[in-house]
Amino acid sequence: MVSRSRLYLAAGAFAVAFSQAASVTCAQGTKTVINAATVPKYPPFEFKDPASGKLIGFDVDIVDAIAAKMGIKVKWIDSSFDQLISSIETKRADIMVAGMADTPERRASVSFLDYLHANSVFFTLRVNAARFQDMNALCGKRVATARRTVWPAAIEKWSDDHCTAAGKPAVILVGTDGSPDTRLQLNQGRADAAVQGAETIPYQNTIEGNRYVILGKPFLVQQMGLGFAKDDSQFGQKLKQALAALIADGSYQDLLRKWDLTDSAIEQAMINGQP
Repeated sequence: MVSRSRLYLAAGAFAVAFSQAASVTCAQGTKTVINAATVPKYPPFEFKDPASGKLIGFDVDIVDAIAAKMGIKVKWIDSSFDQLISSIETKRADIMVAGMADTPERRASVSFLDYLHANSVFFTLRVNAARFQDMNALCGKRVATARRTVWPAAIEKWSDDHCTAAGKPAVILVGTDGSPDTRLQLNQGRADAAVQGAETIPYQNTIEGNRYVILGKPFLVQQMGLGFAKDDSQFGQKLKQALAALIADGSYQDLLRKWDLTDSAIEQAMINGQP
């Protein structure tokens, strides 16, 4: 008769083997569910509907549509911005979705499916617009932006090029915990201006009584990407093929129109900036 302890050992070994096989299957790109980590605080890309609490936005729609083309489903996971990359590296998530710019520095840790152009702009309260007849008026002013993004470095470079190089006072950077906090600093008078993606301002104006005005033209243009593991190129190719299919059949353009993002459209799906 086989002892009970041997049965337990056999069952344990089977469970480990099954788990390893499942992991291999996922690594080979045959996922049935995408675990998507997001920070739902950046309308119109990803945010909670104030009425229902449901996760909505362009990024939510496009990832759901990509998954549908792949014949799989999406499980959404709330995260913090500074945990997104580590969630991919540690396999807690398959994809990170947070209106994130695809930068060379971030490519050292993850790969990106590029799906939008990102236009970074200075903006201020409409009631203060007369103080900024041109962008040079930003010199010496307090400018708020999310500290964990690419924007602090971009603002400092702009300030070096347009302010200190011309003998004017540098922009005073006000670091924030994200876009909602950025607007709070602006509305409470602790900042004179702020930086976000130009794509977010029209939506905020629809819910805040046309409160904000963009100053000048975008000072930084980048690709926005959906991040995935560098060692899972097969999965990345499946994401790219699905996005290409959405562009080809017009679904991508329909979603851009739905969220008033047509100016941010890309012409073709790319991974790390390459077709």
